[in-house]
Amino acid sequence: MSKEKLLLVGAGGFGRVVSELARQTYDCAFIDDGTEIGAIICGIPVIGRTADLQTLFAEYRKLAVVIGNNAVRDRIYDMAKRIGYDFPNLISPSAYISPYATLGWGCVILNNAVVQNGATVGNGVLINPGVEIHHDCTVGDCTLIYTNSVVRTGAKVGKCVRIGSNCTICNNATVPDGADIPDCTAVH
Repeated sequence: MSKEKLLLVGAGGFGRVVSELARQTYDCAFIDDGTEIGAIICGIPVIGRTADLQTLFAEYRKLAVVIGNNAVRDRIYDMAKRIGYDFPNLISPSAYISPYATLGWGCVILNNAVVQNGATVGNGVLINPGVEIHHDCTVGDCTLIYTNSVVRTGAKVGKCVRIGSNCTICNNATVPDGADIPDCTAVH
């Protein structure tokens, strides 16, 4: 039985990491504005640029933006949404998502990440290995959380936030839209 097709937007480091997960379920192709069309990245062909999204929609109906730059990811999702693409969530088998958590569309949740009961994760959020999203907190759209960081109970993380590795967003803390939290930081 053939797999559904999925466009992965972004063939850089994060795109390569996510491609290993995506290939388990989908027949994938990359589009990337900085890589030669026809290149093969981790066994996956680069078939176009973001300017080709409209044309590629005839063959690919599902898309995941796997670019770490939050503003770029947000812009591409907006463009793809207007075209009509669907945005599946890509969730590692070793991740745990509570059935009582709310997860938007187009999220990537990698190895050993946890999203607990009552947490809300927005659209287009990238969650790296070992991240914990504790109960009753909120993570806004197009946020990127690097490895082993923790968003604690009741915290509110805005849209397009970058949280570095080994950070703690403390209980009930608020992180404003667009914030950039450096590695090994605690936000109170």
